[in-house]
Amino acid sequence: MARAAKAPPIKKATISARSPSRPAAAPAKVPAKRGKTPAIKPTRIAAPAPSATPKLSKDELRARVEALEHANATLRAKNRDANRAAKASAARIAELEDQVAQLEKRLASAQPKPKSPASSRRPRRSREIDPGDAVPEGVAVQDPAPLDEEAEAALENLTEHLGANQPE
Repeated sequence: MARAAKAPPIKKATISARSPSRPAAAPAKVPAKRGKTPAIKPTRIAAPAPSATPKLSKDELRARVEALEHANATLRAKNRDANRAAKASAARIAELEDQVAQLEKRLASAQPKPKSPASSRRPRRSREIDPGDAVPEGVAVQDPAPLDEEAEAALENLTEHLGANQPE
């Protein structure tokens, strides 16, 4: 004998978990495929489990509202302080950037610009003239001072050792 086809059992847990005001989920539409672009699969976000929170009295709710208002006021004060600090920091940054620009200008003006030989107008002097020739005759020493005994002994020693090594 042929068996009768059975329908899959319906899970009552999922149906009873929904609130009566929430509509049943509509079947997701699959977008049509366009060329080579991949199809986007819809994702379901799991609804949070209903929590069993007890009803609070008006006094408890007022206390919570007051605490939240106090926290909000504290956060606003902190936000104002943070904005003041940010503005002060931005002003300090602008001052420091101005100082850096001034110092860079000073540095650029203090550094001597390199002169190229082609741009100089006067011709270079040759080094044929000895710089010692510029000393006036009255100031310059004409004759060297006489040698003392120690200097004479050193001179003789040098001439002995050097004179033997050099051909004349």
